[in-house]
Amino acid sequence: MNRNIIGTLIFRNEGNNCLTSKYFNGSAEGPFTETCKLKEADKEWNDGFCGVYTTVWIEDGHKHVKAELTINRLKNNTYKMKWTKKNNLIFEGIGMLVGDLLVGAYWD
Repeated sequence: MNRNIIGTLIFRNEGNNCLTSKYFNGSAEGPFTETCKLKEADKEWNDGFCGVYTTVWIEDGHKHVKAELTINRLKNNTYKMKWTKKNNLIFEGIGMLVGDLLVGAYWD
């Protein structure tokens, strides 16, 4: 599978089932922010990141996008991320923990 990375991200667990991130998108100036609220916790992993979130971010410097973010922990301690809207895939990504932060890259 050929993946063209379009951006990088850092997620921070803010407590109270909220995540925030800063991200760069290769096609725009940045960084930008993303805000996530947990909808459904992962039953296997309780690490502060895994689960299904409602998420909102800025696109094209001014447009707000609302979607769903799913973060799954893989057996090799990396994280798989999927952003979807109305069951349509928007982005996929992969990340790893660095201290208390989830750091990764994403592609479309």
